[in-house]
Amino acid sequence: MRKWLITLACLAYLALPAAVRAQAPIRFSTVTVEIWPEYDRPSVLVIEHLTLDAAAVLPAQVTMRVPAQAQVWAVAVVDASGGRINAPYDRQVQGDWAVLSITANSSSLQVEYYDPLVKNGTSRRIEYQWAGDAAVDSFSVVFQQPAGATDLVLAPAAQTSTVDKGLTYYQTAPVGLTAGQTYSLVASYQKQNDGLSVSSMPVEPAQPFGQNTFGNMWINGVTNVILAALGGLLLVGAVIGVIFWRKNRPKSAAKRRHARPGNAEQGPEKAVHCSQCGKRAQPGDVFCRTCGERLSLRS
Repeated sequence: MRKWLITLACLAYLALPAAVRAQAPIRFSTVTVEIWPEYDRPSVLVIEHLTLDAAAVLPAQVTMRVPAQAQVWAVAVVDASGGRINAPYDRQVQGDWAVLSITANSSSLQVEYYDPLVKNGTSRRIEYQWAGDAAVDSFSVVFQQPAGATDLVLAPAAQTSTVDKGLTYYQTAPVGLTAGQTYSLVASYQKQNDGLSVSSMPVEPAQPFGQNTFGNMWINGVTNVILAALGGLLLVGAVIGVIFWRKNRPKSAAKRRHARPGNAEQGPEKAVHCSQCGKRAQPGDVFCRTCGERLSLRS
């Protein structure tokens, strides 16, 4: 009889919908919280990266709390390719907290919100608190030091630091948290102005810039067209110039004959004969064309 009761109980459990069977408390394998004060707004951007435990049944109903005064910016799930898709959620304010009820069809979630920044002249103070709504195997915080900030103090102190795109990031040591166990991080620093960190970061292309980049190809193509057009205009101008010059150049004077030896204003030259053979010389001759004797130009 006892065996039959156990069998019936198992069959009844299996017959329940998956959403009803999966009522086990939510547990996160990892939670990494990024805190970016004065990044793109004069407030504190908080980005919570949450990964459900491998035993979670999807879709899962995740309930977590954020500060009531926080402006929720995005609630998303991360697909297999790393893309982010908006996740449906409900927000209910309960005292100092706002309860987010999220339907997660992926084990990776991301919650982003802006929290007010406490400022007193050049002093800044931030206090982040994890409400402890679920157990976490590995919990850590990454704090982005604002551009131009000095005298940064973190409690608890950071374990490691890295620099990326001109900004320094400090990460605390990972810790395990039980359900209901809270976690707080307090940060303070000095800042002489209200400039935002995003304005100091270098602009980078979405893809490596090369010869085959669309913009570069377009510029090169336009440059080649302009150069070809200029070359064609210069060639046409040269042809037109040659035609115009040849058409309008002055007619050349008749070629002058080479002057003969002697004064051109003298009268008709006297006949010269060779003193050796008597052959008459031609005008301008110096030697006799017959015997080769040197001619005498005297009359």
